[in-house]
Amino acid sequence: MSLVNIVSALGDNSSIYPLIVRDCGIENLAKCVMTYKQNAKESKFIARQATRERIIDEYGTSAVWLGGIPLMQFLVDKFIDYKGLCSKVDFRLFKESSCQGINVNIGRFKNLAKNAVFDLQKVKNNKKMFQNLQVLKFFATTAIPIAVMGFLLPKLNFLYTRKKMKKTNFKKNTMPNFKSNSLEKFILSAKKKQDNMNEINFCGMEKIANMSALNKMVILDSGLTVGRIKTARNKNEKAEMAFKMIGMCFLNYVAPKKIEKLLNKFTKFIFGINTSLDVKTLSDKNFLSEIKNNLLKLPEGIDGKTIIDFIDNNPSSAFVEQIKKLKLVTFLENNIRDPRKFVETDKINSFKNAVNEFIKDASGFGSIEKYAKKALVAKSFNTIANVAISSFLLAIMLPKLQFLFRKLITGSNLDPGIAENKEK
Repeated sequence: MSLVNIVSALGDNSSIYPLIVRDCGIENLAKCVMTYKQNAKESKFIARQATRERIIDEYGTSAVWLGGIPLMQFLVDKFIDYKGLCSKVDFRLFKESSCQGINVNIGRFKNLAKNAVFDLQKVKNNKKMFQNLQVLKFFATTAIPIAVMGFLLPKLNFLYTRKKMKKTNFKKNTMPNFKSNSLEKFILSAKKKQDNMNEINFCGMEKIANMSALNKMVILDSGLTVGRIKTARNKNEKAEMAFKMIGMCFLNYVAPKKIEKLLNKFTKFIFGINTSLDVKTLSDKNFLSEIKNNLLKLPEGIDGKTIIDFIDNNPSSAFVEQIKKLKLVTFLENNIRDPRKFVETDKINSFKNAVNEFIKDASGFGSIEKYAKKALVAKSFNTIANVAISSFLLAIMLPKLQFLFRKLITGSNLDPGIAENKEK
């Protein structure tokens, strides 16, 4: 994988790649170290138990979180293919429009992509079965991982800790059991927040069937939050877990996009450099050459039909080549658009607008190539800075806030679940 592709992947906050870097590369290790230091202020024994629990929890969860969706999706797709239907068909095509849909695509590509049209026809004739299989895929890629990491993993982890504590005959220091109404309200509001997130994500069959890996991870974290709160060993641990998980969801899925916008605005305001395009586009010499020579063809309208007609009529144009690279459209080997795939014309329109803005800003600079190089450097810096800032917030600031919250509700530095876990 080239350096450009790596930076491009890290800069795409709608994908899972920045999450992998933050979660596995930085956050988990930092949290394990900080867990030991925090508990060791009062008890090195509890510090060892809490750190072991954190290692199992963080890395076990990461394994299920990052591997569970692709594995289950692969298995269900194989089952769909085994049932004689094509797993590549996008369920959103059942919602017909003037520019795309099952019937529209069958008619449009019947002489251009016969094998793909055959797949569409078969799915069309077995819509109910295909719909049920898509629902199966959704639940397999969310419910099973949630059950494993939200309920099974913590219970096994706590059971192992309890056995270790019994062997050492550990006696706890007395800790307050915080039972104020504010704690009850905090836990209830946390659960309600996650229930609302689940309701939002379970709206519409076509959305359920074709959710991105990132959206499914949002649901996983929602389910994980509910599971961790329910399986926590006491009210103090429930409150701390709710605080931690809500903070983690915000810093994983909301904060990076806001940081990206702020960095892009800052770069534009201070340096006059437009960083809205992906590094893959900024480093494409053919694309830049067409801009320089005023040869770049773009869709003239913003409606779906205009966008799709442009793609089908100009499959080898520089603009279409870019949206192929950015995976906004899929083509078959014969350079015909894959009729089984849904074209997200709104995202293509956003890219077109970003290209127009870049051309406008670059035209006042003089040299397109030099402006693109500056933009490439700035975009790469912003991407790395975003990962660094997000990682710092997740790996350092969130645990510190979590420990302050713990001290506030318990009056102790010790892990509330372990400190109150003694042999009855």
